[in-house]
Amino acid sequence: MDRSITLATDVNADPNRVFEILTSTEGQRGFWTADCEVTGDQARFVFPGVPIGLRAALTTEPGKLVRMRVTTGFPYWEDSTWEWELGPATRTESGTSVLFRHYGFAAEYSEVELGHTAQTWALILDRLAAYATTGVAHPFFPATAA
Repeated sequence: MDRSITLATDVNADPNRVFEILTSTEGQRGFWTADCEVTGDQARFVFPGVPIGLRAALTTEPGKLVRMRVTTGFPYWEDSTWEWELGPATRTESGTSVLFRHYGFAAEYSEVELGHTAQTWALILDRLAAYATTGVAHPFFPATAA
């Protein structure tokens, strides 16, 4: 079985705004996880209640593609890659199409875990679209109470 996820949505924002969100700490905190850091070619993501975070190598094509390859993190995710490919909106009159892919999971990653991961990514993609449109941060994984 292929161990990959593909999702798509149109975002009511221009590609440069979406690219900025995806490549910055503030942007990632606005839709994904409040505990993260994106610097240059590296990214770190931490999730409340999860004993291990993710570290990823970041590569980009400005305004077009953001790719992160897991260097350390969740079991079965090491060396997997997630990416956001940006282009013209496909189902709305304006905005940006975001084609999301996550691939390269270990062969031992179960189908049910892949399904849960796909559902979570879909919800996160919705948060990205809302954040890009409104500018109001609402991360899927908010900061934990002190």
